[in-house]
Amino acid sequence: MAPQTFRRFDPLSYLHANAVERPGAVAVYDLDRGLTFAELAGEVDRLAGRFRAEGLAEGEPIGVRLPNRWEYVALELAIPAAGGVILPLPLTLGEAELRWALEKSGARRVLGEADLPSLFEPGPPLPAGPTSVGPDRIVEIALTSGTTGLPKLASLSAKLKQATFEGFTIRLEVTEADRVLVMSPLTQGIGGMCLFCLRLGAGLIMLHEPRFNPETVLRLAGEHGATMLVGVPTNVFRLLESPALAAADLGAARITAVAGAPMPPDLAADWEDRTGSRVCVFYGSMDAGQLSVGSPSDPRPKRHHTVGRPHDCCEVLITPEGEICMRGDTVQERYWGETFGPYSADGWVHMGDLGHLDEDGYLVVAGRSKDLIIRGGTNINPHEVERALGERPVAFLVLRDGGSLPDLEAVRAFLDGLGMAKYKWPEEVRSIPEIPLSGPGKVNRKALQETLIT
Repeated sequence: MAPQTFRRFDPLSYLHANAVERPGAVAVYDLDRGLTFAELAGEVDRLAGRFRAEGLAEGEPIGVRLPNRWEYVALELAIPAAGGVILPLPLTLGEAELRWALEKSGARRVLGEADLPSLFEPGPPLPAGPTSVGPDRIVEIALTSGTTGLPKLASLSAKLKQATFEGFTIRLEVTEADRVLVMSPLTQGIGGMCLFCLRLGAGLIMLHEPRFNPETVLRLAGEHGATMLVGVPTNVFRLLESPALAAADLGAARITAVAGAPMPPDLAADWEDRTGSRVCVFYGSMDAGQLSVGSPSDPRPKRHHTVGRPHDCCEVLITPEGEICMRGDTVQERYWGETFGPYSADGWVHMGDLGHLDEDGYLVVAGRSKDLIIRGGTNINPHEVERALGERPVAFLVLRDGGSLPDLEAVRAFLDGLGMAKYKWPEEVRSIPEIPLSGPGKVNRKALQETLIT
């Protein structure tokens, strides 16, 4: 597949164009406030001018640590517009991780909720000064998940952001009529993808709360007529488990787009059957970038059993061992502060996942390559064996203050009352202080498995 020609990365021009062409259109819904594109453009211009007036150097990183709220959207646009580089910092970072990220990136400033009143003081806009956004200029630093080792800092260029924007919005068929409810943190890859929708005139719905709350999501989806929900499979599972789902108004939700972890086909089917919102899966990594996205126009089996078709600007290679490899404009050239990037000596980025392209060109992800077992020169995918022989399900419960651990029969009776099939019931119940998470709200099942060994 031939890579597309790079066009232009200039989010501010899209923002101002929407402000002029659709002056009353809402760009961001946040609590009881709806910012129009014109209002958001004014805030961004004022912020960019302030950063320049304060002496922000070209290429200087600024950390931003906020929940999903309109001010984060403004900062995401204003910092690169002023010549800086935004460093999104998830709220889940511990002090040691935060200190490491700041030292590694060189960021001398972190903006949090305490800084918002002074940052967004009313006042006349200051001239931001001309800022060139060439295709190779780094506009964002992103923390990798660190699931395969120590985290790294990914350098996201204008070219990479533009290619990702085009692939994401074209495949999901985003239009100016869409209202996108962001279930994952904007400071992490999956949530950050939603910001691309602004360029097409779509509105963003902010949760505002620091943690995912299914009841809040369902309420806001109904209040604002959300047409797209974007998050991780765990979000969908928790929405299905919420008692509030039965009375929720999801009639406008045409798409639920998920990434970050495998989406079980039965979970996707259950969600679609109960809500009518079509599940679309997208796939990639913070190191290598986005590779493929499902489309609402894809047949249902393709949407539930594949991660869509690779972007037109990406090339895909499946090694003889079945590992997925990619290259193209959505891949960073080098890590921040390093001389090397994710490409291997063979010129491809090895994703670490096993998979294949089906007869129609859709990408199927089958498991992690590091889990592969080689016996007598023959490759064995343990996920295949697990599907055939089965695994032993264990329920981990977080108890409320003063609560006691229910026994296995009580848990099974509860699941039976929900109508869950018996083959899904756990064989053991354990109590843990909190559910371990990795990435943007994903359950760290590996950590849970390790508790069973130790």
